[in-house]
Formats: sequence, C-alpha cells, structure tokens
Amino acid sequence: MSVHESFKNHCEHYKDARVNAQGKKKVAIVGGGPSGLVSLRRVLDSFSLIGTLIEQKDDVGGIWYYKDEKKFPASSQNSTDSLDDLDNPENTTAMYDNLSCNLPYVLLELRDFKHERFAYTFATQQQVHHYLREYATHFNLWPHIRLNTSVVDVRPEFETLREGTSGKWIIETHNLQTNTFSSEIYDAVMICTGKHAYPYQRPIPGLKTFKGKVMHAKFFKNADDFIDQSVVLIGLGPSAADLALVLSTTAKKITVCHKFINGKKLGIVPKNVHQMSCVKKVTGDGIVTEENERVSCDCIIFCTGYGIKFPFLNPSCGVTIVEEKYVPHLYNKMIFTKRPTLFFLNLCYQTPEYVCMEIQACYAVNYLEGYTKLPSFQDMEAAVKAEEEDKIQREHPHSLWLQIGDLSADATWNYFWRIAEEIGIKDQFKDGPLLEQVYRISMQRMFGSLAIYKSDRLRIRTQTMWEYMLAAKPEFPDSKFEIVTIIANPDFTASVERLQLSDG
Repeated sequence: MSVHESFKNHCEHYKDARVNAQGKKKVAIVGGGPSGLVSLRRVLDSFSLIGTLIEQKDDVGGIWYYKDEKKFPASSQNSTDSLDDLDNPENTTAMYDNLSCNLPYVLLELRDFKHERFAYTFATQQQVHHYLREYATHFNLWPHIRLNTSVVDVRPEFETLREGTSGKWIIETHNLQTNTFSSEIYDAVMICTGKHAYPYQRPIPGLKTFKGKVMHAKFFKNADDFIDQSVVLIGLGPSAADLALVLSTTAKKITVCHKFINGKKLGIVPKNVHQMSCVKKVTGDGIVTEENERVSCDCIIFCTGYGIKFPFLNPSCGVTIVEEKYVPHLYNKMIFTKRPTLFFLNLCYQTPEYVCMEIQACYAVNYLEGYTKLPSFQDMEAAVKAEEEDKIQREHPHSLWLQIGDLSADATWNYFWRIAEEIGIKDQFKDGPLLEQVYRISMQRMFGSLAIYKSDRLRIRTQTMWEYMLAAKPEFPDSKFEIVTIIANPDFTASVERLQLSDG
C-alpha cells in the first residue's frame, strides 16, 4: 500500500469515527469474556453510545471458552513467543478438562439474566460458557461482536494532550482469518481482557536442576496426566485449592507449599493432600522447604497467579505496570486518570468478579453518558496516591495493591455499593446482601472444607430467602452437616441463621 493510499484510508476511518448515523460516541470493548459482554450490553443500552466488541478467538466467553488442548489463534504482534509453542499463554485459557466452578452459580451470573435454577450449585466450565453465549443472544449482542480479530495497537489520537484530558483513540486490529490490518478511531476504550492470561512465576533457586516436570497452573489440563505421581503445588489461592482437590483423585501424593499467612491453611483435605511451608530451593528430585523438609516429587506446579500485561497498549498511552501486578493511576480501580476515556474492568483481585464487572461497566457507561462527573485530575490522582500510601504503610506487596479496602469481605462489598450508589443503581441489586453472605460462606468452605465443599447445595426459596446446605461426609469426622438460611433485610443487610444437624 502506498503512503498516499494509507493516508487516504486513515482519513476515511477518521471521518467515519466522527460522523455516524446515530451521532453517538463510539466505544471499543477489547475482550469477549464476561466483562466484555456486560460492558457491550451496557453500552448498547445507552442512547448516546454505540459499541463494538473485539475478540481474537472464534467465540465469546473469554477464560470460559475452552477447546480441550487445541490452540487458539493469536496475532504474532501480541506475543514474543512462537505461536506453535504449547507453553505460549495465548494458546489456551486457565480452564481444564472436567472443571467445575469453585463458587455457586449465583456469583457467576450477570444482572437480568439468570442461570437455570436448581440445575446445579457449582456449574461446569461448559455450562458457564453456554450461559455467556446465551447472554449474548438474549441481549442481541452478536451483531456488535467482531470475532477472530486481535487488537494489536491502541494509542491516543493526539499524544500531546495534557494529562487528565479525555481524547479519542486509534485502534489497529488484525483480522486473523484474512490476515489483514485496519484502523479505526473511537471515543473511548474499555479494556476487558481479564487478569488470568499471563502466568506469574517467581524464581526459586535450583529450579533448572529439577529433572521432573515444571509447569504453571494455567497449563494443567487433565488430572489423568498425573496418575500415581507425587505433585508439589506452590501457592495457596483458589487455583492451588482447586488443583489439590482435583489431583487427589489420581495423584499418589499432593504437597501444597505456602506461607501460612495469619495461620491460614486448607482444612478438611483429602487424605493424600499435605501442607508444608514455602519452597526454599529445588533439587534434582524434589524440593526443600523453609523448614528444611524434603519432598521428592515428579512434578512442580506453580499456583502463583497471573501477571498483568497489555501487549496491545502503545507506550504513548502512558500506562505502566508495576511488577506485573499493579496499574497506577486507576481512579476507583478502573478509570485511567491521565486519559479518562480509557477504562480497565475487573482488575481487582479476590472479589466476586461478576458483581465487580457489572457495577464497573455501569459506572463507566454512566460517566461516558455525562451523568456522572469525575473529580478533577488532581483530585483523582490524590485519591489514588492516598490508597497507595495506605498500602505502603500496611507493608502490602504490589500484588495486593489492586485489592479492595483492607482485604476484608466487608471492604470489598462496601466498594461495590459505594460506586453503585454514586450512579444510582444500588437499589437494582436487591439480592446484594444475599450474594455477600454466599460469597463469604463459599470462600470459608473452599479453604476450610476442601474435600467436601463441592457437595454443598444452594437453593433459592424466595427472592428474600436463600438456603445453603453445607455437606458432611463420614470419612471426615470434623465435618458437620448444616443448613444456613440467609434472609434479606429491608435495610440492605442480611441475617444468617445456622441449623446444625446430627447427620446428613
């Protein structure tokens, strides 16, 4: 293409971005997972916005779209690794065969569109993916979704705008089917690519000497690959708990190595699951813990979470990432203060993600419509700085800086209801206090009753009363069968009543 033709095409895109039939602001949504879908839905609900969702896979669903071990296509511009490399994070999601969720279905659904009631408490990966596709169909999102398309460059239209000034964005995309590139100009960009794409793995002395298999949890695909093996899991988050439970059915021995922060550890674990302190070093045939305990193993799996990366963001955007864990200058954990038409959704850690993405999407759209007024750039920066200084004072590592509040469940939900109230939608979350209690109980059960919590059952008796039946099994004497009744109160709180039964 000649320089003249390139300039002409750019001008045509520039013209189209400013003059569209509806006279609406154009919003680009990057990523077709749940946060992208709910953002598109909220954008299309607006009278003053029009949206396009751009997804590089051939279907929506994001992390929940899993094709066994088949590789997904991606643009080579977004990856420094070979796309033929099985360890390239672009090739797969964090899903695996026969996965069931670790939270009840009510915490994995978006407002105004419910899962099939009573069909399951812990949905499978396939059921969640089906739910998200049905969500797109129900709200007629498909005509506004561009599949098989990688976003390869996002940059400001004018780089010289002063900080805090909203501006338009040039987005370059790569059509993976036709292998062609194109550019368009948008009034706003919502980054919805998730936070479970790029494995984070801390260095450990001696790791290269290990003769067995080393992998990150993202690349775990089937428990049958570990029959009769001894496996070491490094970390203590939901992925470590999940893999410990799944592997207990096939592996000979599972050792979970972690920090025991505040005495926290897994409770009621399968008989072949053991817990030890952090790994100090790796040897040729296993690991040595900080307590100088030695464990021989066949495989080491890092359950150490994910790093934050946005390979498509041009440096001219001004976005930086600290230690792959923290994005500075995000007001209310989502709005980029330097250019407040750039949004990052669902970057917060250890939160009920579907509630988070729903409220954040509504907040972003409300602001773009002009109903919500942001503080000045200086005031937003001061608010972010105050949060950072609080984290420093508490000696929190950067991996916790995108946590909400003081890491307590109350602080998490207070954040949601504060911003929901600010845009006038808090009353639309009448089941909010019920969800809050279900989340609290579920997290306690996941880590405190690992071997049995997937047998728990949640039932919605009425709109204001839910029943959570906590399972027990005879082979685990510490387990107790309980019925927890959660009742919504008129003052936006919930009451919890527990009934312990002698047997199940």
